[in-house]
Amino acid sequence: MRKNFLFIFLIFLVNSIFSYSISIKPSNEKELQEIFEKNKEVIVVYRLNSMDSVTKKYIENKIPKEEYNIINTNHIVESIKYTQKNKFDILAEVYIPNGNLAVKTEIKLRKKILFNEIEKLVQEITDNEGSNQSDILNNKFNDEFLENVKSFISYSYYDDGSLFSKTEYNFDIKSIDMITYLDGKISSKTKAKYKGSIQDENMDIDFYENLTKTFIKMKVKKIENGQEIKTFYPNGNLKSIGVYKDNLLNGAYKEYNEDGSLKKETFYEEGVD
Repeated sequence: MRKNFLFIFLIFLVNSIFSYSISIKPSNEKELQEIFEKNKEVIVVYRLNSMDSVTKKYIENKIPKEEYNIINTNHIVESIKYTQKNKFDILAEVYIPNGNLAVKTEIKLRKKILFNEIEKLVQEITDNEGSNQSDILNNKFNDEFLENVKSFISYSYYDDGSLFSKTEYNFDIKSIDMITYLDGKISSKTKAKYKGSIQDENMDIDFYENLTKTFIKMKVKKIENGQEIKTFYPNGNLKSIGVYKDNLLNGAYKEYNEDGSLKKETFYEEGVD
């Protein structure tokens, strides 16, 4: 059930456009750091050599548009443009090979860190939101990430360039906000407050579905055998309660009418009743 409420799909296609010289040259950490400190901007392009099927990282000061349409042995796989707005504010822009922006992420750091560490932060955001389909109950950030990042806002886009979603994490005030869009209009909103760390998975969640004019409040509590999830009607009465393990209902699941009376009780075992 909670999948219907919480999944916001962010497709992180990793791409971008910049370097130190017009000619393509293999990158290394020292070179990247020097370019980042000098120019406050780096574009890292990953190219797949069709001859040996090995993906290599390059720095480019631009990607000639004609290269996109030329069949050669170095096809662009992904590219990311990193911009250092100041020592604590980083912008990462992800482009698909045709040059269209796919994802934009604004990261506010707690302290100045090296460029290779910034790359790891962007990758972790990508891994979390991509593999977990932005399910806020499943996103996990490691201790090093939380030590370095104060907050981030991530935007993803449809193929036509219109905004698909906006996701905002603030680790200081322990809040998560997610918005998805359809045809330029807001289709859903999810707001969450959590206790302790995200890994605790103890959250209070408000979910709004604009297209159907629905509102759902959820409380998530981490328990020994999974997560106890309660949903509530707008009047505050309990709507449902069940235990989820690995995204599947596992155990007794109770549904209630809006007046508080029990509507239905079902027992699940790993998602099967």
